[in-house]
Amino acid sequence: MKRFQKLPTNVAAVLTFGRPPLVFGAFACALWVMFTHNPLAYLLGMLFLTLAMAFDWIDGWFAERYIPHSRLGPLADRMMDRVVLSIIFPVLGAGMLWRYNRLESLDPTLVSRPELLHALFVLAIGVLVLMRDQIAQFLRSFAVRDAQMVESYELTRLRTLVFSPMAVLIYAYAFYLPAEGWDWLYRGLGWLDQLPLRVWFVLEILFLVINIVSITAYIRKYGMLALDDICEDNELLRRRILSVLPNTITLMNGVLGVTAMIFASYGRVKEALFILIAAAFFDRLDGTVARRLGLTEPLPDQSKRPRIPFGALLDDISDLISFCVAPAVIYYLIFAELAPGHPAAVVALVYFLAGGARLTYFSLDKKPIPGFFKGMPVPAAAMMTMGAIEMAHSISGVYPHYAGAMVIFAASFMLLAAVVMNLYPVRYLHMGRLMGRHPAIMWGTIALWLVGVFTPVFGEIALTITMIYLISPLWTGKIDPSVANVERRMPRPR
Repeated sequence: MKRFQKLPTNVAAVLTFGRPPLVFGAFACALWVMFTHNPLAYLLGMLFLTLAMAFDWIDGWFAERYIPHSRLGPLADRMMDRVVLSIIFPVLGAGMLWRYNRLESLDPTLVSRPELLHALFVLAIGVLVLMRDQIAQFLRSFAVRDAQMVESYELTRLRTLVFSPMAVLIYAYAFYLPAEGWDWLYRGLGWLDQLPLRVWFVLEILFLVINIVSITAYIRKYGMLALDDICEDNELLRRRILSVLPNTITLMNGVLGVTAMIFASYGRVKEALFILIAAAFFDRLDGTVARRLGLTEPLPDQSKRPRIPFGALLDDISDLISFCVAPAVIYYLIFAELAPGHPAAVVALVYFLAGGARLTYFSLDKKPIPGFFKGMPVPAAAMMTMGAIEMAHSISGVYPHYAGAMVIFAASFMLLAAVVMNLYPVRYLHMGRLMGRHPAIMWGTIALWLVGVFTPVFGEIALTITMIYLISPLWTGKIDPSVANVERRMPRPR
């Protein structure tokens, strides 16, 4: 009877402590595949990693149900998570680079520069996940020392649900190596090998965003405990440390703009459009994080603030790259080749100069209107022009005899964006703050973007959304700025 009473504890121990050996087995099988190209090693690695995923999903539920008063369980679970992350993500990064090198050695036409960028992106995500785990552990130590409750619910559970399937999918994709006699295995996984790059980027960017939001939540809740100990009464040092996070998010905006230009140079305009949408999300996120961390408020004892703060300067540079330079360069790359006689360089230059003028006015404006932009903001203008470019590019590829009309169509929207960006008397509602007040609008827009990227009308969807925003001042321009400037959901009146 005692043996059966100990059964839940033993099962919980197996589920918790069994994950590292399984993941290490997947690591050993990955090395086996790299050196021998043996399909059996691939099959065993997939089984080990899938079993580890199942253990990761049910170990917490099992422990809470059958041994709810265990003190070792949560600590051991976090420790095992760190061990698993330290093993699997270096394996995934190495596996993606190995896949690219193997395909290139077999036939250089099988791979392209975006494939290499995808491999490097997976490697960068692995580094970010490991950094996030170390920062979270560091902040938890301060929370435990100050006897505060460590939250590990919504975001952590969402991250856990997403992390394990992503690891299995990337592992299956990286080490996919068809061999004779194993058709039953590779036929079932062939769809994974044929997934378009944009699908992988959508999934991986979502995973990246979940990790960034997770660490932001940790820093917001527990960061002050660490800063109280590190900075003591030095408020300036506290601000400088806190500013690292929003500045990093801002830098990600600029990096994605450069990435979009690289993808467009290889004809991947739809992927470039989606990447610029992700850049717009990071552009929204950095300001929100800075406000939530209190970095936009002046220091109490600061007599003179810098005329152009570093964060604002970095934000302007990133916006210039992603929403002014990138659409202009992409337009020139696509239509200079499609229509050799068309003055693509002139149209691109006009758009770039108009965007630069819009950013300069925004930075130097002495009388901003809270909750509104004077003229169309550059992220919205970039989405409008990129929607037109993607639409024109896709139609020209299917119907070459419409190429001339499509060039004029895209050029018209480039010039229209250049004009409306600098119509300063026209007030455009701050969409980020509107979405903060109405989460349903935010989630509906995100869902529309995610669904649209898998359809052949992604450009049309982007253009339609931005055209609605283009004429929105007709009914939003009269909203009270005190209402438009509210960023969070307003409580319902009782």
